[in-house]
Amino acid sequence: MSDKITPSQAAWNRFADQLKEVGEKIVGPIGARSPRERADGFRYLASLIAAGQELEMEADRAHPVLARAFTPLRSFVGDGPDTLYHDAKLDESLSYELTVRRGDDIFFSIVVYASDDEGMRFMVSFLIDKDIAFEEDGGDQLATIHISRERPEGAKNWLKLEGQQPFIMTRQYFPECVINVDQGKYRPAIMNIRCTDEMPPPAEYSVVDLSAGLDRLVAFMHDTVDAGLGVSAIVGMSMIEYEGNAHSRPTRIGADGRLAVDEGEHEEYTPDEVFEMIDPKVVANNLPGPGIGYSGVSFKLADDEVIVIEGKDVPCRYWSCQVFDHYLQSGDYRHHPVALNNRQTVYDDDGSFRIYACGENPGVKNWISTEGRRRGQIVLRTLLAETDLLPEMRVIKIADIPKRDRV
Repeated sequence: MSDKITPSQAAWNRFADQLKEVGEKIVGPIGARSPRERADGFRYLASLIAAGQELEMEADRAHPVLARAFTPLRSFVGDGPDTLYHDAKLDESLSYELTVRRGDDIFFSIVVYASDDEGMRFMVSFLIDKDIAFEEDGGDQLATIHISRERPEGAKNWLKLEGQQPFIMTRQYFPECVINVDQGKYRPAIMNIRCTDEMPPPAEYSVVDLSAGLDRLVAFMHDTVDAGLGVSAIVGMSMIEYEGNAHSRPTRIGADGRLAVDEGEHEEYTPDEVFEMIDPKVVANNLPGPGIGYSGVSFKLADDEVIVIEGKDVPCRYWSCQVFDHYLQSGDYRHHPVALNNRQTVYDDDGSFRIYACGENPGVKNWISTEGRRRGQIVLRTLLAETDLLPEMRVIKIADIPKRDRV
């Protein structure tokens, strides 16, 4: 065997070295603080390699494919267990046509995202189901959506395409976890995207393609880890723990994607120090969606304690309460109830609710699992809410759960 390193091997070796740099963030100042979080963190990086290979490395903007971004084994940047997300990379100089046969979702949207000259992502354009001109076909809803710089003549549905490295993301919300969709209880949308410009088939794959693809994969990993840890640190400025301050106004990201941080105290750093550690792109790159608002806190929890999320139902298409880990990964919803939505929650007669979060079900009406985590995030997500859902969150002893909430 020759000792000479080929260009392809050199590209791979550089990629392997860059993975170590990403790994340093897991144990950095706003990274893991326990053996479990370190194990979770490096497992998370392995899942990002899988995601980045499909979503970034193999992306062909002239021949796009709608890829499922998140799965029960692949979670990042705050995905929801009852939502299907699909992603396709586009070219701002080309035109596309997306066909949709809508399934059994309770909400459907398509968003065009792009980056500006400084790498900050923004929503270029979007369509929500109520604004899409669907046609009826045997009880199904069909639509053709044009995506281009200029609106084609006669197009009923159009999304503007501009900015750098644009891509689309579709969201389908369901009444229950997407595992029920995968098992056939609910129909997902049937979607296809194609470039309407005449484009030749892809050229022969080369070492240049390999090197560029691996670079995109690493950039995706850096951006995703930065977004997860950055938002987690910001949410961490609203911290609840036993006998601590139960912030009635948690950290919020509005439907316009803007961040609202109430002054609070981070575990080790002041708010100014936290912001200095965080790239300002992290909130924008966390891909806020149209009509979606977030509010959340970080928690510290002992084995005999439980988080109480108390609020009142608001008029909206959907809301949910969910547990995330330190990296903004969804909990393992294959085996644990890590989220409740407004269709699953049990209410009082006046629309009030109390949701309890801890490691094991303490015998209550509304429970979500922390999977035994001693710290993490509790996040409420609203969709097309007419008024803000502003819950109060606090930590109490499990023994102090009132009888009215026990079953």
